[in-house]
Amino acid sequence: MSPLEREWKTLRIYLFYRLILSISLLTLYLLSPSTQHLPSESQWFVLGTTIGYIVLCCYQCIATRKVAEIGKLQVFLIVAVDVVCVALLEFINSPEGSNLSILLIVTVAAGSILVVGRLSLLFAAMATWAIFFRNIEQAITTQHLNSEDFLQSGFLGIACFLTAIIAQQLANRLRESEALASSRAIEVANLEELNKHIIQRMRTGIVVVDSNYQVLMINDACWRLLGMPEIQSHTHIENLSPELSEHLLQWKESNHYRSPPFKASISGPEVQTNFTLLKSGADSEVLIFVDDNTRMAQQAQQLKLASLGGLTASIAHEIRNPLGAISHAAQLLHESPELASEDVRLTEIIQQHSQRMNKVIENVLQLSRRNPAQPQIINLHQWLSEFIDEFAHTLSSPADIHFQSTRTATECRADPSQIQQVLSNLFINGLRYNEKQTGKRELWVVADISLQTEQPYVEIIDKGPGIPEDTASKIFEPFYTTDKTGTGLGLYISKELCEANQARLDYIPITTGSCFRITFSHPGRQTAL
Repeated sequence: MSPLEREWKTLRIYLFYRLILSISLLTLYLLSPSTQHLPSESQWFVLGTTIGYIVLCCYQCIATRKVAEIGKLQVFLIVAVDVVCVALLEFINSPEGSNLSILLIVTVAAGSILVVGRLSLLFAAMATWAIFFRNIEQAITTQHLNSEDFLQSGFLGIACFLTAIIAQQLANRLRESEALASSRAIEVANLEELNKHIIQRMRTGIVVVDSNYQVLMINDACWRLLGMPEIQSHTHIENLSPELSEHLLQWKESNHYRSPPFKASISGPEVQTNFTLLKSGADSEVLIFVDDNTRMAQQAQQLKLASLGGLTASIAHEIRNPLGAISHAAQLLHESPELASEDVRLTEIIQQHSQRMNKVIENVLQLSRRNPAQPQIINLHQWLSEFIDEFAHTLSSPADIHFQSTRTATECRADPSQIQQVLSNLFINGLRYNEKQTGKRELWVVADISLQTEQPYVEIIDKGPGIPEDTASKIFEPFYTTDKTGTGLGLYISKELCEANQARLDYIPITTGSCFRITFSHPGRQTAL
């Protein structure tokens, strides 16, 4: 409750009290036998005063409803009406008094609570004057000073001032407490809003689910990492991601369970999840952290390349020299005039496999000695157009490469030379398999921006035989190949180059042919999302 609402509530309670008090005074006047002993003028005066008091109370109840704020003048008029009416009734009721003056203490207390400042002392002074008014009038008319009445009135006056001071102090402390509470509430609300903003802007995905596995909160990063699923009120975690739901159930069974990386969507990144309870107990909410595994994969890649460097240097020295000798000897043997014609084919096989082995070693050396990526902002549409033209001129036979891009201003952050190497490998593979299936050297290249993640991407699509579902998960593994002449390192190196450029290379299943997608990081961010 705000301070203004509290003051309005206090004022309404006091106005209601005044109305009941005025009606009660009129009822007592009509039913009390002692009022019959008063002179007729006094009876009419008391009747008129009580009725007037009721009318004024009703009027002030109605008038306060039309006022936006409680003003000092408004409170002063309310207190003045009470003091005057009670004083008149006390004066006219009986020469001995009726102790109505004690009601003024309530009036002083209410007025002191409703106002700020020294006006409360004025209310106490007005009440004290009203209390002494009858004693002073009697002393003047009777020429006799009744010390007992004056002493009693003095105590009532002191009580009025003490009530005003205490009520004012209590009201001030209450206002300070309310102001402090309101300030703290605003700070807490601001911190809560800031926390929500930070959580929404975090690159780590966060999900909170209750004991019934219903999603209570999910931030934007997690929503995008899970493929932007449709979220409604009381969405079950299984509707968010079946894989995430399965890992959560297994973690619930055993808190030592560590979920493996998984893909929540076909085109999405590989994610790693961690679970923790927000509080102890079986009914506690569960906090789920969803991290993009790309960053961890890049760190693992750096460690892998560091250890691979020393190994490849040894391979180059221990294998390439003997391999070169074998290849050279096979070439000399092939040129020998004394070689039988049936052995010529054997020398050709030796040379072919020597060249293939040398290519594998060169690929491994290239992978380990690869220079760090030098990313820069490039216009994807313009750069792809130029690359496709240059690539087409390097081909030994013509090919049709169809380029589709409606966003001419799309930008990405990458090392052009390394991405060029990736695209060259994907283009060569796509043209070869498309020709094998359809007899045409044809390829489709699509550049666009993902509506889900707002990240630019490039798709290389062919109409070849496609990749079987049971082998699709292995194509990026080193030395895995289904081509007898392949080394099994092309896609692996391409994926490594993409990760070095904070990009992601994925295979997207389609109805006919194959589709490889390179998803770049947001050009305004320095780390992969």
